[in-house]
Amino acid sequence: MEKGTLLELGLLPILTSAFIWQLSAGFRFINVNLNLRSDRELYQTGQKLTSFIFAIIYGAGFIFSGYYNNVIKGYNPFNGDSVPVTTLVLIFLQIVTMSFVTTLMVEIFDKGYCFGSGVLCFIALQVATNLIRDVVGLELVSLPNSNKFESYGAAMNFIKNFRINFKSLNYNVLNSFTRSQLPNLTQFYIVLVTVLVLIGIQNYRIELPIRSTKVRGMNNVYPIRLFYTGALPILFAFTVLTNFQVFGFFTSSLLSNYSKFAASIIGTWSLDSKSFNLNLTSGILYFLTPSKTLAQALLSPIRSVTYGLSIVALSTWFADRWSRMSGSSPKDISKQFKEQGISISGKRDISITKELSRVIPVASVSGAFVLAVLAIAGEVLGGLGKGVAAIIGVCGAFGILEEFMMEYQQAGGNSQLTNVFRK
Repeated sequence: MEKGTLLELGLLPILTSAFIWQLSAGFRFINVNLNLRSDRELYQTGQKLTSFIFAIIYGAGFIFSGYYNNVIKGYNPFNGDSVPVTTLVLIFLQIVTMSFVTTLMVEIFDKGYCFGSGVLCFIALQVATNLIRDVVGLELVSLPNSNKFESYGAAMNFIKNFRINFKSLNYNVLNSFTRSQLPNLTQFYIVLVTVLVLIGIQNYRIELPIRSTKVRGMNNVYPIRLFYTGALPILFAFTVLTNFQVFGFFTSSLLSNYSKFAASIIGTWSLDSKSFNLNLTSGILYFLTPSKTLAQALLSPIRSVTYGLSIVALSTWFADRWSRMSGSSPKDISKQFKEQGISISGKRDISITKELSRVIPVASVSGAFVLAVLAIAGEVLGGLGKGVAAIIGVCGAFGILEEFMMEYQQAGGNSQLTNVFRK
């Protein structure tokens, strides 16, 4: 979600719709057989329409809650100005239409015009491009409520201040690491450490020796990675919390017209004059948001613990459920082994499910827990969402790479990408 752009809603409608439909199918609230083309088409159509409906709800909520009122040029409610309805309608049409377009683009990706999930492809691309811009962005940006201009990229700002202004060198160096209105070097190092840790942990796996029951002497290993469910648990956890924050903001804004006390129970927001961001200062939602800096986290331990436990609980719960709902549970893998004539070495066929049940649930929950702790650590240290985005982007990139390599091997060294380069 990019504030003040056409991607104001980001992928939130798509992710919310996808998780609702997947959980509904997993808990048997709806009867669907994805092996049937007709059911699969109805499922995808329903998911897409639900995403459109959520985009309209989010857009209308932002408009009616007054989220855009303070940024409309020439509008001042204290002077008795009437709300410019035409401007609000245009804003609504722009963000909702862009959300529709994004949903269709994700569907095109999911149809096979890219590697892996369309959502993960979008996130991986966004993380990569944003990281480069946050570090070496060359454009000059005017600071809110100030006549100063600073380079958008944290490294460029550091280099510029280091070379030009020697009188206030200490302040400029500190500002490059702590500025809140633009990317800073602290966020960059958090992302860098997060990526390096992920790359290291990505190789942790348990390899089960398997053999073919049809071809004698054919042995191999079946790897079960620590990140068995990938970044989906983290994505689910932050999607849920983001929905709580967004709908909480809508509800609080509407309740404030009738009862200030009821609205304050949900949450109270204050406008940051440096970044023009709305920051929670109290209320229930205050304890479901991360601290901006390490000092704030230490001063508000209850908030930090509540937020951290929420992320861990949501991530581990979804990881445990997802392995059962996605067709990758021990029973599903055991069934696939039986159909392909594969058995675990030293184990009888009837004990394959028991052996997989000993490993897969532990890998699912443990991997989600590790990613949740890594995400919380980045937030507490002042990552402002950059570390979380890096986790999802890197895990998505590894998933895309694995799918590409599988297609490359199955095609005998002939894949979509290599065909493009040859042409």
